[in-house]
Amino acid sequence: MNKNHYKGKFIVFEGLDGSGQSTQVRLLKDFFINQGHSVISTKEPTLNSAAGKKIREVLDEKIKISPEELQQLFVEDRREHQQNLIIPSLEKNKIVISDRYFFSTFAYGAADGLDLEKLIEMNSGFL
Repeated sequence: MNKNHYKGKFIVFEGLDGSGQSTQVRLLKDFFINQGHSVISTKEPTLNSAAGKKIREVLDEKIKISPEELQQLFVEDRREHQQNLIIPSLEKNKIVISDRYFFSTFAYGAADGLDLEKLIEMNSGFL
């Protein structure tokens, strides 16, 4: 995992489905905006990348792939997400708040029987 060396701050909310992370993202975003900060809120998986769209099909049970393939899609989606939104926003001194990030990958991937060390390795290049 890479340390955030950018001007902006990167905050992530993780949790089980329905545990309130989207609500917490919204509340924190509103708080920071009221304090005069520039804030970007985002969510993983994204719907902007081909990988993110395919993940949504898997999660909606429209297609079936192996747990390994699913985790690789998460990595691809996250790479594009980081390059196209997260890092450019942090470089502009914005606060980026994400509803899920790679800790969800670790939890769900391990629950699917994948090796945790392998999942950590797959995500080692991210903030």
